[in-house]
This record gives sequence, structure tokens and C-alpha cells, in this order.
Amino acid sequence: MNTSRSSPPPSSSADTFGPPEYARWRQSTLGRIVEEIEREAIFELAGDLQGQRVLDLGCGDGTYAIGAAFRGAEAVGVDLSDAMLTAARKRGENCGVPVEWCLARAESLPFRPGSFDVAIAVTLLCLVPKPLDVVAEAGRVLRPGGVLILGELGRYSSWALWRRMRGWRGSPLWSRAHFWSFREICGLMRQAGIEAVESRGCVHFPPIPFVARAFSKCDRAFRFLGQAGAAFLAVKGEKPR
Repeated sequence: MNTSRSSPPPSSSADTFGPPEYARWRQSTLGRIVEEIEREAIFELAGDLQGQRVLDLGCGDGTYAIGAAFRGAEAVGVDLSDAMLTAARKRGENCGVPVEWCLARAESLPFRPGSFDVAIAVTLLCLVPKPLDVVAEAGRVLRPGGVLILGELGRYSSWALWRRMRGWRGSPLWSRAHFWSFREICGLMRQAGIEAVESRGCVHFPPIPFVARAFSKCDRAFRFLGQAGAAFLAVKGEKPR
């Protein structure tokens, strides 16, 4: 199940997230603020993407593939959901940027080794049964010296507690979700032969709109806390040359 895009909303009536739910989330005050912070962290780690070939794994409705294309990359978005790819294609067309969309599993990509300069996977590993397989496959399609950026749901945050509570109350999505620490993400990269070199922790405020409005502008100031309180963790790794 490839469900990567911006972080999933903390809850919905059925805890099922498709294109309509993400569109509504993005239009909400909390969703707009959170997505902007997460996107900034991911693309800050990615650096200059001009002329780079970028893969968005589990692209969902296309947030990061489209963002990479805006930054001058040759972007490819991969997802297992036809509905998500349809929504992503429409968003890309509306934004006026070229993106190649591909229906495929993140664990079995239809690309040759060394096909990409950068691979991005955001909130994908939290929901797949074998995250190491995804990271290893991302490493396979990266060129030597290529960059892998993982964005995941942080374990030590009020958002993780809220989502766990949804799981305890019977949400099939959040009952099986995995919340990550920096140590786990870096260890996963290491097992796949990728060296973690840089990280970010962000979204330190709780999932409350008026609190998000008050504290979002100073979220960067809390980076010294690392993963403590951070709802979103981003880690940059490099494939050995």
C-alpha cells in the first residue's frame, strides 16, 4: 500500500485517506501549515534539484514530485493507487509542470539500477509491512553518490499519541502504523547500504489549529530539540560512490 504524500491528517470519520480527504486536509488551516513546514524540511535537505532526476516513492497525489519539477528536476512519481495517480496527474497539469507518473510498487520498481539522482519517500515507511525492502529498492535505483530523503512520522510527539489513540479505538490505519525515531530511520538506511548524513525534526506543536497558527513561524527555533516533540522527521542519506 503506497500512501506517501504530505503527512496524513490525524483523523477522519473513517480513517481512510484518498484524494478527497487530502484535498480537504490541504485546505484546512492545520493541513496548510503542516504541509508547508514538512515540504520546506524535505526540499531543504534535497538542495538544488535543477537538472536532477528525482523519484517520489509512494507519491500519492503528487506533492513532492510536483515540488521537485517546480525546482527544475526531471520528476517521476510512483504509487500503487490509480486514484492517487489520477489526482496527481490532474494537480501536475493544473500547476503546469511536467511529471512522469508510474503505477508500481515501491518494493519492486520498474527502473534500472542507477536511474535517479535523488529519491524521496514521505510518510510511506510508516504504513508498509517491509520498510527495509522499500529503502533497499530506493538504493538500487539511485546512482552512486545519489541522495535518499525519508520523511516519517515521529514517535515522540503529541501527534503520534493522537494517532495511537485512534488505533486503540479501532482505526485499521493507525492500529498498524509505525512511528519512527531518528535512530530507527538511520539504522534502516545503514542496512540498505546508505549513509545518513543530515536530519531535521519539525512540527513541534500539537494538532490544534490555533496553536499551529501561533507557533508555526517559530517552529525552526525548536530544531535544537531534535526528535523530541517533533511530529515529522526528515533524514537525508547518501549512497556510497
